[in-house]
Amino acid sequence: MYTFPTNKLHTKRFTHIVKKKRINILDFGCGVGAWSESDIKNKSFKKITLFDKNRKLISSLKKKYKDKKININFNKKEIFKKKYDLVVLCSVIQYISKNEFKKLIVNLKSKSKKTTFLIIDIAKYPRYFEFILLPLFNIKRFLVSIGLILNKDYIKTKKYHHNFENYNFLKKKYKIEKILNLCDLKFLRYTLVIKEK
Repeated sequence: MYTFPTNKLHTKRFTHIVKKKRINILDFGCGVGAWSESDIKNKSFKKITLFDKNRKLISSLKKKYKDKKININFNKKEIFKKKYDLVVLCSVIQYISKNEFKKLIVNLKSKSKKTTFLIIDIAKYPRYFEFILLPLFNIKRFLVSIGLILNKDYIKTKKYHHNFENYNFLKKKYKIEKILNLCDLKFLRYTLVIKEK
């Protein structure tokens, strides 16, 4: 199974987006972990739960994150039972179909409090066009992309391109806002803030 290098998350805006002083966060599809030491020390982040479907990541995440604030939980049933103020999906939406995403929103939506979803790092353009533009904006990501293209597991992985209109089905119950990407590649990718009305 392939793993992605860590992307720098711009977490300073999280509390402003959620409009709460102390937030309970779920990082759904955490990969190798994008949370910095300053994120862990941030008093606004009450608890950060890491989840990924790749169970092989558990041991490396436990070595990387020893702080009690970080909860590494790869049990989907348990994840769906908990309540979160903020659910972060960073660089994972391209591997989730529209139907899978609908189910995910329903399962992660808290019944007792309003949940905000941050979908970070959504491609603005189809993959081949982004690949052509990538060296102009981020050479490191371009080199990583070349490595992924050569990875047999990655080639077999189903990928989806979601246009902004793909999220229209949420408009009855959620307010959807397109903002500057909360990761690198600000010109090639964007972030969606999805809040319950």
